[in-house]
Amino acid sequence: MDTIGTIDKREQMLRLARLYYVEGVGQSQLAKQEGISKATVSRMLSLARENGFVTITVNDNLRDAKVLSRRLHEFFPTADFTVVSTSQNDRNEILDKVASSVAKYLDGLVKSGDIIGFGGGESLSKVAAYLDDKKVRDVVVLSLMGMVTSPKYEIFTYETGFKLANAYQSTANFLPLPVIFDNSSTKELVEKESLVRYLEKLGRLANIALISLDAIEDSPILNEMNYFDDEEKQEIRDNSVGDILGHFIDDKGNIVNSKLEERLVTTPLSNLKHKEHSIVAVNKVETVPALIATLKAQYCNRVFIDQYSAQVLIDSQNTIE
Repeated sequence: MDTIGTIDKREQMLRLARLYYVEGVGQSQLAKQEGISKATVSRMLSLARENGFVTITVNDNLRDAKVLSRRLHEFFPTADFTVVSTSQNDRNEILDKVASSVAKYLDGLVKSGDIIGFGGGESLSKVAAYLDDKKVRDVVVLSLMGMVTSPKYEIFTYETGFKLANAYQSTANFLPLPVIFDNSSTKELVEKESLVRYLEKLGRLANIALISLDAIEDSPILNEMNYFDDEEKQEIRDNSVGDILGHFIDDKGNIVNSKLEERLVTTPLSNLKHKEHSIVAVNKVETVPALIATLKAQYCNRVFIDQYSAQVLIDSQNTIE
């Protein structure tokens, strides 16, 4: 084992962490100074945090979060941001804090007569778990996409629906269809059923949308089920930065394959642009590229994001500038 080489790498890791977290030097500048790639800088900073070399302590959480929120709004003026102060390195604690923040916002937002549409995934399930009961009337709660037949993801979807419905004195409605069909003709035939037409119309009319957002490596639609052949999977991996409510998008927010779209059972992306409240929760840095694409295309207008992911998002925009 090369002990000297290991020590040198550790010293470089600590030096990069000190410059980035303490002195505020950007990742692009660090890469130039060290003669390494920006990807290597990012990886070493992540390793520094994971191995305990860096422990982030925020002395004035509220002020720092507000500063980051204002900066993000400058980059993406069509969206409002809440940066959640997260000094922990534990992903579960970060998820809990972001989810709790979204739930608190919803508790003040939801009113009688609202239609709340939701996606799937663990983040939204956590949000629903933190909701307080609220005395409202005639609230409609429904899924915005068909079911992903992955046991874990399916459980999250049902949990989200039932908990939302319980909090707002309502009943959960789920689209009784898979999220994707083998061919478009079968989908078109099934969608003629009156209940399906009614629920899809309600989804388009929903004024509050809780949007699920996944990085490509985390997408259950792509990775956990046999929805696509090998050629389709490769195209998605080559051209997509993530999926939003089952839609696979590129770095500008455009659909990567129109033929796949014809097989999907989910709310149209164009419809999200017209929602009164289209809400995204981000609790890990891997989702940032998909969030950037979503913001560019204006599919969401309210973002809740952990502090570290917010800084990575800002760094990505600083690099462009």
